[in-house]
Amino acid sequence: MNARKTLGEERKAVFALLILLSIGSPLIAEVWTSGHYEIYNGNSYAEIWIYNDVLLDIFGGDIGYVRAYDDTITNWYDGEMTYFVVNNNSIANIYGGSLEAGLGAVDSSIINLYAYDIVITHTGGHWDTGQVAGKYNLNNEDFIFDLWGSDTYTHINIIPEPATLIFLSFGGLLLRKRR
Repeated sequence: MNARKTLGEERKAVFALLILLSIGSPLIAEVWTSGHYEIYNGNSYAEIWIYNDVLLDIFGGDIGYVRAYDDTITNWYDGEMTYFVVNNNSIANIYGGSLEAGLGAVDSSIINLYAYDIVITHTGGHWDTGQVAGKYNLNNEDFIFDLWGSDTYTHINIIPEPATLIFLSFGGLLLRKRR
């Protein structure tokens, strides 16, 4: 049995387990349509679907799947997640966290990644649709995300650390004074 087939079978088993858990306990799968929500260490969700004007702050916890729609904003500071997908006009601000399987973006969504030493590849990862790797500004921790969808990388904005912006601005002023 080859490794690719085994990985596919493992994913099917994980999804089947997530479905069974969400059927058995309504507190595991959540749908939020308005308001402000916060997730902390010790919180665990199989799936979170957010719509409309939801503001979601993730400070920790363990989440299987976050799917953001419409004009939602998600601020992710820490915690573990399996999948994170933003749709429509949603904005995801990623400051930290660990993503196991995939980061996706479609439509006119935006992913602001607060990081440095970024390397984006257009192949590789679980789906051979690319990866993004680097270090978070917040805590200097390494990360690597598999991109879910071949055009997800076009939705990613890299936001450098504040010190880098200050040095770039200062350098621009010095160049302007020389002229």
